Amino acid sequence: MKRVLVTEPMHDTGFALLRARDDIDAVFAEDMTPETLARLIPGVHGIAVRGAFLTAELLTLASDLQVVSRHGVGCDRIDVGHLTSRGIPMAIAAGANAQSVAEHTMALALSVARHQPALDDAVRDCDFDARNRLLATDLSGATMLIIGFGRIGRKVAPLARAFGMDVTVVDIKLDRELAAQMGCRAVEDFRPELTSADFVSLHVPLDDSTRHMLSKSEFEMMKTGSILINCARGGIVDEVAMMAALDAGQLRGAGLDVLSTEPPPPDDPMLTSLLARSDVILAPHAGASSFGAKIEMSRMAIQNLLDAFDGKLDPDCVFNLEGLNAP
Repeated sequence: MKRVLVTEPMHDTGFALLRARDDIDAVFAEDMTPETLARLIPGVHGIAVRGAFLTAELLTLASDLQVVSRHGVGCDRIDVGHLTSRGIPMAIAAGANAQSVAEHTMALALSVARHQPALDDAVRDCDFDARNRLLATDLSGATMLIIGFGRIGRKVAPLARAFGMDVTVVDIKLDRELAAQMGCRAVEDFRPELTSADFVSLHVPLDDSTRHMLSKSEFEMMKTGSILINCARGGIVDEVAMMAALDAGQLRGAGLDVLSTEPPPPDDPMLTSLLARSDVILAPHAGASSFGAKIEMSRMAIQNLLDAFDGKLDPDCVFNLEGLNAP
């Protein structure tokens, strides 16, 4: 019998997979506080997690742990290094939310480019002259720089191309052949491209190599009047430098699905500054919040656990695969 801890609610599609197995004992946490998790985690063989923090201190309590499976793809709230040191795979729902995040990326790009919230407010205020003040930036003919050509970036690229955009993609493991098939330029260094990009869209994980990837020097390189879209992780962007770029007009606007602190406290000065701006459109980390994505992430989160127990976990779904295979 395998004992599985589910840290947070998920769509019933995943839970149905658990119920179908008579060799699984599922435990559902009533909340995701460290105290609750510390009480429930001893003796578990697998953990299905959405947004809970799984520190090394907590994970050490699970001496029988065989796998941790994420309802999503970002693992910055989990001590993956600790898992890797113990030979435990960190499974992710690879590709489950990619289309949803890609569509959300384009929604933010369009909303910022066309001043959509301000136009909505104008109609509600009977201010139809706003259409003469709030002129849109056309996507057709504009250049989009996609930083991160992984599962999500590869979904964003054809959507941007469908709008008539010129697309340049960047990745440390660059698939130039695929980029060419999609009609995209492929480069290995994003910084020289900042001077000509009208839109910059981020799709990289948050780690030591990407934290504050866009900071003061990068914003100063960016084309005047460009638009930033971040549907990845908040810490990738130096928010203080971003605000300065907005104030200086270097950035025309930003569409942010993520912030460095989520949720930020109500009195957080950065949140206060962002809320006061009409050139920034915010969303509460909602890129994966579509019906299809929620169902598929739930299914994959549980299926990856079961596959790990059965010895057939798909390597493409193992976040720390390289670390596990290292000599």
